[in-house]
Amino acid sequence: MAKSRSGRSKKRRFTGNRYTIRATINENDETSELNSTESASAKKLESSHTSLEIFSERLFETSKDNRIVSWTTLISFFVVFIVCCPDCYSQGLELIEDSVSGLCSHMNLKCKNCSFFKGFPTTEKMKGSCLINSSIVLGLRIIGKGFSAGKKLCAFLGLPFLSKLAFRNQERKLLKATERVAQENINAALSEIKGSNSFTKCGISIDGTWQRRGYSSLNGCVSAISVYTGKILDIEVMTQYCHICAKGNSQSSKHVCSNYKGSAGNMEVVGAYRIFERSNVRNVQYNEYYGDGDSKGYESVKNFYGINTVTKLECIGHVQKRVGGGCVN
Repeated sequence: MAKSRSGRSKKRRFTGNRYTIRATINENDETSELNSTESASAKKLESSHTSLEIFSERLFETSKDNRIVSWTTLISFFVVFIVCCPDCYSQGLELIEDSVSGLCSHMNLKCKNCSFFKGFPTTEKMKGSCLINSSIVLGLRIIGKGFSAGKKLCAFLGLPFLSKLAFRNQERKLLKATERVAQENINAALSEIKGSNSFTKCGISIDGTWQRRGYSSLNGCVSAISVYTGKILDIEVMTQYCHICAKGNSQSSKHVCSNYKGSAGNMEVVGAYRIFERSNVRNVQYNEYYGDGDSKGYESVKNFYGINTVTKLECIGHVQKRVGGGCVN
């Protein structure tokens, strides 16, 4: 019968500690590695110091971002930590909200015992306009939302919001800026195609998109994309509805009215023709038409520069889709 193993573990041999350089077992044995004499507390302090440096770098990088701060928390912070006035050195500073402009507030720091007074906005301003208001309007428009959605969101968060007039003013400013940037990009893409030549020929891909699916949309857009660079060379935005004219006050102010009458499906045809019309002014000739199988758009421009001067080229993906669908049916 095998002898039962003792429950007591074998004593480990001493091989040195963190203060020794060599093991003290035997001179013939290999020496152990040099152990660090740094204590665990020192390592923790060093780690915390490194973390603080990383935190400071991140704080510096995000110092221009916005944060939501509770009004009660902000007031209590000033009451407890702002000790004295910089002029009279007395404890009597008050933080007062002077006015509200959308999500931006104008704050006043006032002393009770002297005439010290300092005002500041809660967000950056550019040309007298609060950047936070422009940012929220831009964000709402990018995700396809408008004034009502923004008002509901801020109401649930307990935040002030822009008036409807201020919201529309921000929309107009963003529209002008967007149009300017878009035109600059289109001009740069056209210059890239032309190079040093004053006149050039190139192929474009024409396609349309609508605000709503189907053929009931009142708004649509047609774009011309270069087949060489993949950049947009021209766009045509079309609408057959005008909000101002619908209210009956079209004579009260100048505005961009509807620029299309007809079916939504025909917008791509009309838009393609208008894009080809502008090519003469831009000193460029679109000699190749890449379409998605819609022959109506090509038929309207194939003889634009002369008899059969525009070559029709089919997209392989659309051809494969139609042929595959026909084989299945």
